[in-house]
Amino acid sequence: MPKPFAPRASRRLGLVLVSLTLACARSDPPNLKTSLLPGSERPTEIRYQLRNVGGWPLALDGVAPICGCAAVTPLPEILASGASTILGVQCRAPRGAAATRELRIRTSDPGGVETVLPITLPGSGPGPEPAALYFGYVRAGESVVRDVVLPEPVAVASLVAPVDTGLALEPMPARGDAPYGVRVRLTPNAPGVLRTTIDLGPAGPLPVVAVVHAGLLAFPAEIRVPRGSGGVPPITLVGLGDAPLAIARVDYPSGLSGELRTVTPGRQYRLVLRGRGAPGAISLQSAAGAPLLVIPVVGADAGSTAAPPT
Repeated sequence: MPKPFAPRASRRLGLVLVSLTLACARSDPPNLKTSLLPGSERPTEIRYQLRNVGGWPLALDGVAPICGCAAVTPLPEILASGASTILGVQCRAPRGAAATRELRIRTSDPGGVETVLPITLPGSGPGPEPAALYFGYVRAGESVVRDVVLPEPVAVASLVAPVDTGLALEPMPARGDAPYGVRVRLTPNAPGVLRTTIDLGPAGPLPVVAVVHAGLLAFPAEIRVPRGSGGVPPITLVGLGDAPLAIARVDYPSGLSGELRTVTPGRQYRLVLRGRGAPGAISLQSAAGAPLLVIPVVGADAGSTAAPPT
């Protein structure tokens, strides 16, 4: 089921209502016509042409999110009579068999407020389960494991974990419901965000994400340089353990600065950021100069530290 649609803003809804009112008063209301454009480089990259063939302007209220697919091109708020625009959609190929997704565009077309665009995606074939590993927050020096079920037997000794990641691959203990698999062990030694991919041979690639800390958590754990004129969001810092948290120094990438504000002395702080910043990292250090935490600053199109979709 698609997630409930959330309009962009109340101003957009006003435009929709105005356009609907005008359309009802004329014999030639706004009318959305869609067509699939050929020439996509991959089956998971789809482009549609959206055209208003009606006589009144058509208000576009955005695209409702669906599992596995997302719009990658912004839509104009208003499409004039006779005007057209391109909607680009990027999808993740489903594991196993082919699947059909329904993309929903909400507009002021009185013939149908929601226009449904079916998207048929070819399956990627059998692969590991889960399709990606998210270890979550892991303390540096500790060891955590995740089991990955494989569609066919693989010689674990022939698989190599990415170097300098703290990852190791082991045979998965026998399970009645999963005859084949590999155990992935993570023992990180330095704080920061780990994002890598394990090559599982015939089972394909396995993306891996973890947030490694040394008794200090950051929310968010990674900062994304915003598009447009928006600012960089603040960071909440929470110390773990009995010893009071003492942050002696904060280093910023070029174009970014900040102010460390106390929320709870020795326990929680708020790092208010200024500027936009270039890709790099925010480094928090103790009085002894030891790194407490490294917070990556990445471009707007970089991957997220959130749990990968399944």
